[in-house]
Amino acid sequence: MLREITGVSEDVSGLTRRWFHDDYFDLFVKLDRKGEIVAVELCYGAGHKERALVWKKDHGHFYDGPGTDEFDPDDLAARFARECGDVPHRISTSVLRTIQGISEQPPRSRRLRYRRENWQKS
Repeated sequence: MLREITGVSEDVSGLTRRWFHDDYFDLFVKLDRKGEIVAVELCYGAGHKERALVWKKDHGHFYDGPGTDEFDPDDLAARFARECGDVPHRISTSVLRTIQGISEQPPRSRRLRYRRENWQKS
């Protein structure tokens, strides 16, 4: 079950960061000063097979990681729905929309390997 990691620092631009984690998922969310979601990164898998679905306001949906041919949005959505735990409903709904958005169009891959930002490694 996803649990929130507390004590996450604010973004340099003043965005609030939230991090939810379990053994399979890392969910990183950024919110603006009004509390609106401006970015979602759902990382899943482990090690060299880690992948991420990304949604950024004004940029759309992206996929990071090796091969999109193994991407099964229905399985991923079902697993996330089962494991969303402490994730507030507004955020979990946004994540499920991100999964749906990726599944409705061929994922645009940004990079072949997901790279975490420094604040996501702590």
